[in-house]
Amino acid sequence: MTNTKIKIISESEEFESLSEVWDSLLRKSKDNNPIYLTHEWLSTWWKHFGEGKKLNVLLIEKEGQLIGIVPLMRTEYRIGLFKIRALETMGSLNCNHIGLIGSGSSEEAVSAFLTYLEEEFAKGELVLRLAWVPDDSRFLDLLRSRVSLPTSNLIMQEKVKTLAPYITLPSTWDEYSRWLSPNRRHVLRRKLRSLEKAHSVEFRDCTKDNLDDMLSRFINLHERRWQSANVSHVFSDPEMKGFYRDIAARFLEKGWLHFSCLFVDSETVSAEFGFIYNHKFYCATSARDVGYSEYSVGHLHQMFLIKHAIEKGLREFDFLRGVEPYKFHWTKSARKYMNVIIVKKGLCSGLRLKLISAFLRFHEIKQYSLKEIYYTYLMQRREAKQRREMGVGTLV
Repeated sequence: MTNTKIKIISESEEFESLSEVWDSLLRKSKDNNPIYLTHEWLSTWWKHFGEGKKLNVLLIEKEGQLIGIVPLMRTEYRIGLFKIRALETMGSLNCNHIGLIGSGSSEEAVSAFLTYLEEEFAKGELVLRLAWVPDDSRFLDLLRSRVSLPTSNLIMQEKVKTLAPYITLPSTWDEYSRWLSPNRRHVLRRKLRSLEKAHSVEFRDCTKDNLDDMLSRFINLHERRWQSANVSHVFSDPEMKGFYRDIAARFLEKGWLHFSCLFVDSETVSAEFGFIYNHKFYCATSARDVGYSEYSVGHLHQMFLIKHAIEKGLREFDFLRGVEPYKFHWTKSARKYMNVIIVKKGLCSGLRLKLISAFLRFHEIKQYSLKEIYYTYLMQRREAKQRREMGVGTLV
């Protein structure tokens, strides 16, 4: 730990100015870093969702060289007279990653981070809360090994929150399609022929010129779909629309955005908002017109996306978090997404972890009305039944 120190970034202007050194560390890292650890994603997220929170970005340096970044924020959760002060990672929507490590600096960076946590915990009641963290995150794996050491003054709780289905992509579409059942291949071909026979069909990719129009169509389609189901959706938060517009513009400029719409008779019936980064396709948000469900327009759209990803030589197609049955028509592979809480060791620290977890879970649930909770429960029951019928079974 000698010659290793941490610099805290707490001002938005200083955070914005980090893009060059951030990108430099990304290039040096040998990890297959996700798009959610880019400065573009995190700074855009902070712009739209940072209100009421405090920046706490850690720059880990060794002998004057940046070896790690942990993008944290300070938050407070309240229910009546009870409150929890937390450090947590920023930028969580579809998934979350803890930190970025430069090449060959794993042990130093994680040791410095944990030393920082112990010092902060010693100052008062504080917890580290990590939500939607992929189980195969390298940073998480390093945390596990270090926290479990007998000399550690920390204790860690992990719970599986959900799964994230994904496809390890082969080199050709034919190779992948052979994995699909004969009936699945037949249904997809029949649906496409029926759609093209009855209607004019066009797939349209997003460009700088049509970005605003396609985003408006996508948001409208998504809202109509989920309002009809009586449940909250991505755009229930008005700030989310601004975030999607800003991140789409920034990612389009970087060549990372892959946003497409399926038009039937000039009407938008399906939209897929996704990204391509580090040889991986992120299927971030989908929207469908249920009026065209007889043609399975969503499945047809995703078939073309998977074909496109294979043709581009990508390694993985990630459906991101959620166990919706439609995803398991395409794959049986899924990674775990974890909720992680770390506190300092002490008397009854195990019980304290359970109480903190229950508090945060209740805080999450109370954001919704009883009506929304009821309709969500019914939808989850239907989806669980569909998964059982598909042979997927209980997932989480």
